Amino acid sequence: MKMKKTLSLLLAAMMTAGLAGCGSKAADSDAPDGDGDPTTLTVAMECAYAPYNWTQSDDSNGAIQIRDSSDYAYGYDVMMAKKIAEALGQNVQIVKLDWDSLIPAVMSGDVDCVIAG
Repeated sequence: MKMKKTLSLLLAAMMTAGLAGCGSKAADSDAPDGDGDPTTLTVAMECAYAPYNWTQSDDSNGAIQIRDSSDYAYGYDVMMAKKIAEALGQNVQIVKLDWDSLIPAVMSGDVDCVIAG
């Protein structure tokens, strides 16, 4: 029973820490987001791990073109990005990065968020 409580508290702390990064610094909803464009949700992912995200050569099935590439990204992560952007009234831009570059890209403001299964 003690182990369950400890595990529950640990999980709650991890979730709280994860959600802390979702806060907004700007009170103005017209303020530009991480990439400087308030109409675009710029999402970083690896585009290499099906079924979460992968790279393909065309826009079939609703795939989204990868920034600075002729390739397209699709998968569960792309579908989630599209749903989130729709709820925010924004367009989606996918940025393909290596795993180790995902968090630094958010911290530097190059992308708005990471969605990587």
